[in-house]
Amino acid sequence: MPRPIQWHQARVLKHRSPCLVVTEIPPDDAGILGRVVIGIGPSMARRLRTSLRRASQLTIFPRIWFFYLAGLSIAVLRRLLWITRGTPVEHTEEILYVAKNRLSVLYVLENARLLSLRGNSKCAVTAPPWLRREIEKRSSEAKLSIRFTPLHRAIVAKWKLIVYTHHYLGFCFDRTSPSVYVSHGIETGKKTLYDTLYTYGFKGMRTPREPFYHTMIATHAAEIDMACREYPSYRAVLTTSTDAVLERLLLRAAQKHSLKTHLGMAGNKPVALFMSTWGNPSLMSSHGEELAREVEFLSEDFQLIVSVHPKLIGSRRTQSVLRTLKEKGAKVIPPVISWVDYMAVSDVAVSDITSMCLYSALLGIPIVFLGCSLDRLIPGGLVHEVARHSSHARTVRDLRTRLWDALDRPNREVAKRIRNHFPHLGDAAHLVGTINSVVTTQTPLTAGEHA
Repeated sequence: MPRPIQWHQARVLKHRSPCLVVTEIPPDDAGILGRVVIGIGPSMARRLRTSLRRASQLTIFPRIWFFYLAGLSIAVLRRLLWITRGTPVEHTEEILYVAKNRLSVLYVLENARLLSLRGNSKCAVTAPPWLRREIEKRSSEAKLSIRFTPLHRAIVAKWKLIVYTHHYLGFCFDRTSPSVYVSHGIETGKKTLYDTLYTYGFKGMRTPREPFYHTMIATHAAEIDMACREYPSYRAVLTTSTDAVLERLLLRAAQKHSLKTHLGMAGNKPVALFMSTWGNPSLMSSHGEELAREVEFLSEDFQLIVSVHPKLIGSRRTQSVLRTLKEKGAKVIPPVISWVDYMAVSDVAVSDITSMCLYSALLGIPIVFLGCSLDRLIPGGLVHEVARHSSHARTVRDLRTRLWDALDRPNREVAKRIRNHFPHLGDAAHLVGTINSVVTTQTPLTAGEHA
């Protein structure tokens, strides 16, 4: 029986009619109320979700104009500060990387690694204060010479180039500094609550007809087509190149055997990586408890690694599941550790519609989809393509057979199909050149025209 309220993972207790289902919300999701019994049917739930999407879409243009006006206000204050102080606060020979949250730290550091080591660029990182310690620790462990600058200082400064991995911060910074958006993962074609793409939805627009960024980097041509269907204005700023995290993956996958020993995964059992996005339907929200119950059964044949989207980590329900998995022998990757090396040593993967499944497919790792709903994907997206040509499991109990089938009879056509979409795969120098070219093509005069 379909779950009437998937976002609470409600358990069906009794079915009275097609329009009324008595359900129970788990205590972790119900908060202080504990168990709550409600009556709502699948058709009513669908109508409610449709109403919420339509209501949220009405807020799109007010949101765009709100952030546009907020950006103008900050620009005026910044200009006044420059007039009174005489010069910008920071140096203009550094590339600034902007980290919005914990998820973006990996993508910021991998892009900074590429530009500082291969592009000989001076790099700085800015982020909210609570991310400072994590960024400094991870950059030190990676032996990266990257300077952290507080967010309030970065906002009032001029920069050689500003690189973003998330939206909603572009309005804060100097518009005369060239800017590039590199995203925080390969575009999946997954719709947000607003029925738009995240990367190429309204959040990337400064006005309804102008993007925030001088350049946005897509990884494949289909991504550009999806973007322009959302907002045609994106075509003027989009260009294709590779992805810094993907290039790091390719490098680490070539060191798979030595890396396995370093990570303590050198046993004879195949390594199975479980990857979950956030929200619904995701692998962890739809099958988390079942996975916790069956983990010992799967551990008989596989070494298990679990990677969960950072947005899920705060949920008590998710924490309980991850704690159980860890106690029963699975390796749970904490948000402060990169999943890149663990994917590089994996032999097979279990996934939902997370962008991590695209990285796995590009490495040639066989994928079994669990808890995968394609109705929130835009047709023509690469996740839709991978899911159509991969194995699917209905339950965690089915995984054992499906995983062995995927290992014994891998569908090599999946990797071939996906790789054909990436014209610059393995060409890290092209990404370095593309980002550096933004500095030369966006002269102060040209950038000022966008201000």
